[in-house]
Amino acid sequence: MTALPALERPAVPLRLVPAPASAPPYDDEPNAPVLRLVRSAPVEPRPVDDDAWLAGERTATAALPASHLFARHLVQGVLEVVSGVRAIKQLRRDTSPELYASLVELMEERPMPYGTRPGLQAIKGLHVQERPEGIVEACATVVRGNRFGALALRLEGFEGRWRCTELLGL
Repeated sequence: MTALPALERPAVPLRLVPAPASAPPYDDEPNAPVLRLVRSAPVEPRPVDDDAWLAGERTATAALPASHLFARHLVQGVLEVVSGVRAIKQLRRDTSPELYASLVELMEERPMPYGTRPGLQAIKGLHVQERPEGIVEACATVVRGNRFGALALRLEGFEGRWRCTELLGL
């Protein structure tokens, strides 16, 4: 076996360089910058139009994100809302105004649940059927506590996003 000759590198002298300050200076240090709080201009609240997303263009299924993944996240969110570990307001963005209003009404009728967070294994099965015009029908087998149940949902694509318009099985 022949040994490879060692590469000769020119010796580089080592030098010490001061480290940059990792923390801001204290107020009593002589060269400390003065920080002032400045109020920003008031921001006008934007009115929320619940039906604004219905006025948008319908999006074809091919132009939308993966429906299976969205349906899985939505079912997980619904299970967490029902068990009381997630605020129902977090579902507003992904549901139609009518569905959201009925979910709020349903949750107000029920006693406040105090459960444990449903794990990812709470969704035992999820079947998704896509149609090209931006409509998806999905059904999920779920475990709530020690009982099995089923959820059915309808997703519709508007403005490049999926929105749930129907939810059955709660």
